Amino acid sequence: MRKAILLVVVLLLAPLPIVSAEEGTVYLWSEQAPGTVLLWDDSGNLTSVDPEQPLNMHLPEGNWTMVRLIEGIPQDGGLVFDSDTNATDFLNQSIETPLAISGSAHLDVLGPIEQSVQMNATWESSISIPNTLGHPDLPNAHLGIENQILNEFGGNNTQFFDWISSNTEIGCCAYDKIDMVGDANITAYVNNETWGWSMDANLTGQGDGRSTRLLWIPITGDLADQTNLRITLPTPHEIRYSPQSDYISGLPDDFVINRAEIPVTGNATIALGTNVAPTVGLHAENGQLPWLPFGQLSQIVSDCTDTSISEPTNRFILRDGNTTLLDQEAPSITIDAMFLDLTPSSWLNLTLECTDPQGLMSNQSMDVYIDGVQPSRTLQMQYLHPDDIDPVDVDYGNQSISIPSGAVLSGAVQAGDDSNPPVDIEWTSNKSSGWIHLGIGNHAWNDIFVQGQHINGQHLSIEDRHQTKPLTVYSLQLNLTDAAGNILIQHWDVTVADRTSPTPRPALSVDGNYYGDLNHPIEGGSPVDVSLDESWDDIDAIEDLSWTVEVNGDTLDIGTTWNEVQSFTLPQLPAGRHALVVNATDSSGNTGTHSMMFVVEPPIGALYRITDVVKIGDGGPGDPGALNVTIANDGQGESYFRLCYLSDCTSQFRAVEASVDGPGEMTHIISVTEWATGEVIVEIQYSDNTTSEYQSGLMIEAEMTPLMWILLMLPPLIGLVAFLRLKKESEHEGTE
Repeated sequence: MRKAILLVVVLLLAPLPIVSAEEGTVYLWSEQAPGTVLLWDDSGNLTSVDPEQPLNMHLPEGNWTMVRLIEGIPQDGGLVFDSDTNATDFLNQSIETPLAISGSAHLDVLGPIEQSVQMNATWESSISIPNTLGHPDLPNAHLGIENQILNEFGGNNTQFFDWISSNTEIGCCAYDKIDMVGDANITAYVNNETWGWSMDANLTGQGDGRSTRLLWIPITGDLADQTNLRITLPTPHEIRYSPQSDYISGLPDDFVINRAEIPVTGNATIALGTNVAPTVGLHAENGQLPWLPFGQLSQIVSDCTDTSISEPTNRFILRDGNTTLLDQEAPSITIDAMFLDLTPSSWLNLTLECTDPQGLMSNQSMDVYIDGVQPSRTLQMQYLHPDDIDPVDVDYGNQSISIPSGAVLSGAVQAGDDSNPPVDIEWTSNKSSGWIHLGIGNHAWNDIFVQGQHINGQHLSIEDRHQTKPLTVYSLQLNLTDAAGNILIQHWDVTVADRTSPTPRPALSVDGNYYGDLNHPIEGGSPVDVSLDESWDDIDAIEDLSWTVEVNGDTLDIGTTWNEVQSFTLPQLPAGRHALVVNATDSSGNTGTHSMMFVVEPPIGALYRITDVVKIGDGGPGDPGALNVTIANDGQGESYFRLCYLSDCTSQFRAVEASVDGPGEMTHIISVTEWATGEVIVEIQYSDNTTSEYQSGLMIEAEMTPLMWILLMLPPLIGLVAFLRLKKESEHEGTE
């Protein structure tokens, strides 16, 4: 809070020097901070004092005076000393009735308050100042008015009064930003306790061409600003607005400005205007007019506003026909339909009268309906799961409903009321933070419902993900609120049924190391172990699942329970690519499948076999020729061989290795120096000097000439001739 006198004192103290500490001088001290005080010597010279620190001052020898300041006013009973002094007791003294400035000021605006017209007013003011404070425009105001009159006017009060008259301004005001003018009559006085002056003047101001009239009240920080200023306006004018409205009180046409409380200097601006009736309005605190609930209290609140600084007076009147039920002067009323013995579905008349302090009134009247009926509704709820073709109707009459996880739940409501007001629709759920759907009259929504975050999953440890988890239950609520505040509430517990398949997670290992690009099984080598430990179901415990395992389309006979399939060993498999399929079925019939391909590498070593031998050319025994020999290698690793026919051999070859896609195949030519009669036998010679033979089924034989055919046929012919002769001789002997 700003005090004008304090500002004056600060200005007085600003240029003063600080007396330095000297040995052997007057010592002034205290156990506490002094607050705001004045300290001067016997010549009246002021010395600075820190109000926030305890006194610890060495002063020059002489007579000293210290007085306390309250609201900038020096108080009676100062501390006078000329030797070492403890000022603590003095500072702790209670001042029951502090000295203060008093007075008043009144600007009576006579008018006219009009555009571009001269305005007339009267001004009256008075001020009474304690004698302990002198006039701030004269030297040594801290020594009091009597000292100033003695030193400046030789103790002649009349001269002082004349000086006051010549050096005191009216201090009011500006009209439309131009200072008002007039001659003031000023009367000054001095008595044993106070001094001051009174003033009266007739003032004039000139309105400008703007639509709004402005008063400017100067706030300068002088003595006169310590008194309140009253301003009265002629009918029908009023104060409309002021940036300093927090410091203005009273009526729109008769108000007071508390100038001492305004924290800054400048001008207090006041906008003037012609009084108009208040703007009337009202609303229901807990509903929507004109509908009022029968079973609840209705609070009707006035929204009346006025263009001035004061609030209008509010009067509520509630009538049932010609019968007045309520007649209250208040900013709001409470209507209790049951207390007033009203019946539902009845109409009443409610009137609000708003009257400003100058007597202008506005009113609003409406018929209100006592609504004792809850809203009605037509409701449809369905869900549709991606695995289903058609949506499924939900029996919304049950408090508990169940929908499969992953299904889209939809709700559609059409709401109404007996008196056809709008009905607010609100759907709420704890499905997610802030889940809400709003509508009026008609509303539809849909949303997917899945299990909550508490279900099993890869984010849990193996032990935790193998435990049973509860089904997720969400709350769902429908609130229908009519304009009167009647509420129809329906609540459901939505259970999310298990529609999610288990998640089998087989992990393969060979010799205790996980299967991978650097750790493939080898045909005939270490077995392939399978672990299902990392598997889970979202709801069921791992022990409650049933299992099947297939390899290359054939079901393994290892069992169906968790204890049986948790870990198992695959049968020995040939080299190649193999498919492993693990199926898990939960208690709700959901089946999850995991399919994976894995490879078995060929065995290590040279596993040669000849698959085809082709003779090149038509040569016979003794002739040269060649053989095309196709050889397959069922092993992997670096190996070497050569092919031989009799003594004819190829160069040594590096064998093509087998892979998971099949054996390594090669075709090589054996150059034959001379065919031998008989079957062609091919020999494989290994790098370790071992061999293996292959009987090709090819025969090498000499070519048949005509002579060879004659020689070949001659023995059978001779035999035939001999047989025929013997037969003839035998028949002849028989006839004799």
